[in-house]
Amino acid sequence: MDLEKTYQCLEELAEKLGISLRYEDLSSSEVAPSGGLCRIKGRYFFIIDTSKDLTQRIGALSQCLARMNLDGIYVMPAVRALLEQSAKEG
Repeated sequence: MDLEKTYQCLEELAEKLGISLRYEDLSSSEVAPSGGLCRIKGRYFFIIDTSKDLTQRIGALSQCLARMNLDGIYVMPAVRALLEQSAKEG
């Protein structure tokens, strides 16, 4: 599966889990965060650093989603394998 399709599948999975995605350029911050999951007023948001390349965005989002309960949610086998690998890498 190509990177664009993988990323699209991860975005769709986040949406199914009720996680809103926010895209922000974090390159100008003093600390170099790569984004992350936060909860605001009971809603989950995942901030994606637009200054990162697609591979880095996939890595950050897959690490987040690997920690979620995916019971009862269909995940394509290639994406599930990526999430399992991300969970191992922690």
